[in-house]
Amino acid sequence: MEIGETKAARTRRRILEASAHEFALHGYGGASLRRIADAADLKVGSLAFHFPSKDDLVAATLAEGVDSARAALEEAIAAVPDDASPADHLRAAVIGHLAALHASDDRAAAVVRMVETLPPHLRAAHVEHERGFGRVWLSVLERGREAGVVRGDVDLRVLRNLVVGALNSTSTTSPAAAPDLEAVTGALVVLLAPR
Repeated sequence: MEIGETKAARTRRRILEASAHEFALHGYGGASLRRIADAADLKVGSLAFHFPSKDDLVAATLAEGVDSARAALEEAIAAVPDDASPADHLRAAVIGHLAALHASDDRAAAVVRMVETLPPHLRAAHVEHERGFGRVWLSVLERGREAGVVRGDVDLRVLRNLVVGALNSTSTTSPAAAPDLEAVTGALVVLLAPR
C-alpha cells in the first residue's frame, strides 16, 4: 500500500492486477469479469463503479501494461553508465524489455496476449500507448546504428517491429516453456549487429 493512497485507488489497483492475470491467461475473448471480481475480492457489480464496462477495464489494463513496460525499458536504458559500450546500451534495452515482460506481475503478458485479438475500437484506442513504447525502441536502435552496433541495411521501423515481436514472443503462461533470457539477449544483439 502506498502512503496516502485512497481506498478507491487500492481497489482499482487490485482490479487491474486481477484483470492483468485474467487477460494474460485467457485473452480478451476468454476473460471472465466474475473471475476478475473474485480475484480482486469484489462482487461483479462493484467492478462497474471503477470500470463501467469490460472494454473500459481492457483499455485500462492495456494502458497500464504498455506504460509500465515503457517505464521499465527507459529505466534500464538510463541505468547504463555513459561510458559503457554501445553494445551494452543495446543489451540493456533488450534486458529491460524482457524484465518487464517476464516480471512477476501479468501486465505485459496481458498486453501481448490480448493485443492481436482486440475489437477494432479498442485496438484504435490502444495505438497511442504502443507508439510511445515503439518510439523508445526506435531511439535505442537509432543510437545503436549511429554507434555501429545495429545493422544499417534494414529499415529501422521494420527492425524495431521485428525486435519487439521477437522479444514479445518469449512471453508465455507456461513455466515449463520459460526461455533462457540470457540466450535470447545474446542472440538478438548478434542478429542486430552489422555484417
